[in-house]
Amino acid sequence: MNTNEQVSQALKKITYGFYIVTTRKSSEEMSTRDQDYVAAATVSWVSQASFDPPLVTVAVRKHSDLHETIEKSRVFAINIVGKDDQDMLKPFAEKSKVEDNKINGFAFKDGETGSPILDEVPAYFECKVVEDITRGDHSVFVGEVVAGGTRNANAVPLIEWETNMHYGG
Repeated sequence: MNTNEQVSQALKKITYGFYIVTTRKSSEEMSTRDQDYVAAATVSWVSQASFDPPLVTVAVRKHSDLHETIEKSRVFAINIVGKDDQDMLKPFAEKSKVEDNKINGFAFKDGETGSPILDEVPAYFECKVVEDITRGDHSVFVGEVVAGGTRNANAVPLIEWETNMHYGG
């Protein structure tokens, strides 16, 4: 096994959860869109970064709709996927489609930042971007948590090892 393969195998041992990151930007501020735009995607690379103020980081693939929309809106929501909600992952690996107050078939309400909050998730938080770092094929957005909520305190978050989906290495 060469060094790159060894590094890849080691990186795959990092434990990740699953999250649906959402954001929204009005058409007036999105030069490439002719209507308000909602972006949502399944992500794994999320971490708390500070207690005071509460900060989180999320890594988002460059050249994605989610990346472009977060760059423009400067806000995002992290919807925590529960262990019983694995069916949410694949639809959000596709392009975001909004119909009848649903994103990719899942109902939502707008949060305080305007970012969509999915009805079915056990917990969520909303952030305003305070810094972004672009290196490699992803950008890391540092978000200050400005709102959040728990709908099911007993729900267990879904982690990567409990699925056949892996993103990393």
